[in-house]
Amino acid sequence: MDSLLHARMSQDPSAGTYYNGHYVPTSAEKTAYQSTHEPWASSVKYGYYGLYFFAVTIFIAILFNVHFKILQRRSLAVGSTSQSLTLQDKFYALFRLLAYPRIPISVNKFISPWYTAGNQGQTLLLAAGFLFTTLYCFADTYNYRPPFYGSSPLGLRSEWLAMAMLPFLIVFGHKINFIGTLIGSSHEKMQVLHQGVAGLHLYMSLVHTISMTIRSNRERGINYDFHHNYAYWTGFVALAPLIWLCCASLPIFRKAAYECFWILHLVAVGVYFGFLWLHCWKYLDGGYYMYATFAVFGWGVVLRVAYMFYVNLHVHVARVHVTSSGMLHLSIPTKLRWSPGQHVFLRFLSVRPFESHPFSITSIPSGNDQPSDMSFFIVPMKGFTSSLKEYCKRAGGRRDLFVLLDGPFGHTTPELRAFDNALLIAGGSGIAYILPVFQDLVRCNKGEVSAKTRCSKIELIWVVRSRAQYQKMEKHVSETINEINDGGVSVGFFVTGKDAGSEGVESKSSSDDDLVNDMKEKSLSKALPANWHTGRPKLLDIIRERSQTWEGRVAVTTCGSESMISDVSNAVAGVQIDILRQRTTCKEMYLQTDAYDW
Repeated sequence: MDSLLHARMSQDPSAGTYYNGHYVPTSAEKTAYQSTHEPWASSVKYGYYGLYFFAVTIFIAILFNVHFKILQRRSLAVGSTSQSLTLQDKFYALFRLLAYPRIPISVNKFISPWYTAGNQGQTLLLAAGFLFTTLYCFADTYNYRPPFYGSSPLGLRSEWLAMAMLPFLIVFGHKINFIGTLIGSSHEKMQVLHQGVAGLHLYMSLVHTISMTIRSNRERGINYDFHHNYAYWTGFVALAPLIWLCCASLPIFRKAAYECFWILHLVAVGVYFGFLWLHCWKYLDGGYYMYATFAVFGWGVVLRVAYMFYVNLHVHVARVHVTSSGMLHLSIPTKLRWSPGQHVFLRFLSVRPFESHPFSITSIPSGNDQPSDMSFFIVPMKGFTSSLKEYCKRAGGRRDLFVLLDGPFGHTTPELRAFDNALLIAGGSGIAYILPVFQDLVRCNKGEVSAKTRCSKIELIWVVRSRAQYQKMEKHVSETINEINDGGVSVGFFVTGKDAGSEGVESKSSSDDDLVNDMKEKSLSKALPANWHTGRPKLLDIIRERSQTWEGRVAVTTCGSESMISDVSNAVAGVQIDILRQRTTCKEMYLQTDAYDW
């Protein structure tokens, strides 16, 4: 921007004269002044500071992930370990105490329409980013030069910090996410960071815009610069789609019309990139940041398209069936391999072909190289799933449809095999994620596959509104545990709806304590079928009780509503305090969560 001003100095106003009461320096005078007052050319260092922040943070996360993977492998190889609490166990407990807690649902219900809050670890990380950028921008109080002596130092600091975020902002949003792979986080978990960094990018962009506008008004005026300096008008035009992107991405708007948002999101990104390129590519490192951004964006698109092409070399046909309870059951014969807990994006060529949506795979692949049935159980909601249901009902409730698969994606759960105990908690249709995890652990427990496991106790808790609504999936759960002949596997079903008693569900006491005690007595007994209970389970008490009766390493996995994930996360975080105080029989409690959406 300063170079353009240099070119106009001889026109209006003239160098060496006064304009609106302010002296207009010559180029030499301006250079001499800036040499001792944050030179314009040296402002790029703030972008480097931003890059260092990302690099160090990601490197630390990689070290944690590598250490965790090594620990899992060692746990499987060694088998039983000492029950005494080590310094490493205490460190993990302290780390999880900081990372696992979530905002209570009583508070989050007011926040969630406007912001998707992750766990406390993600929130602290984004807060650190906010603090870092704020301090680097505002700790130095030299924010504006005298009129006509150059760009606002505050505007330059915020400019380069914003530019440094841009490549990472794009990478965090990729489905095939190499940073997520390195740090052990799936793409849906990275969405919290993608949205958070987008907010920080907007924050720095607004600081840059406001400070540069103030600088302009102290000289010729924003109207003059808007019409005579293309860096100004391109900057304002670029800011408009950025503001739209961040506002439209708020959950209250995104969830109301996701299909429309997705298309407009891509258009807005294209407009933003185009005008941002015009705005900054000539200035110092601006072009390099744009090249890096275009490179990672293009790489992500090419890799995604190539992967999708490879996955669909074999034509896939989905057998879609509308069940008596109104759910959709999909079965897709495929040669693809996937891991428990993963999901795929489905695109039906005959039903809204320009849309693809993620669904959890509720089956596990066969133990050999033969084709497997990739199964899905879907609760129809508004939008795509409703259209798919109506399309099938017009053909009598069953259809064979061509489908394009994109995936599988998501966090895999084989590492749960390295734990001594596993507590799996599903809420409603969250069983679609939990069921294959449960099946995999049971299959390993029974020795049906060659995979190693040390998980000797497996407990499944499934909370539903209506027993009839999920009878189809209840059958799959029952089949999984039907041949278990020891007390290592137990299942408890909880029906919370008003119709629970009318469906032949065993009547229980309305007391929560009686409910929990009844579950402990029945679900842990040997060779019992799955037990049904009425009312809501006290998850906090159940999780704490398991920490005081189970030994070794415990894994807790949950998928359900925001309130369930919040309750389970906070309960597991509370156990970390008990571990540090040595009030538990378990030496470690690990948590893995999966939400309905993101």
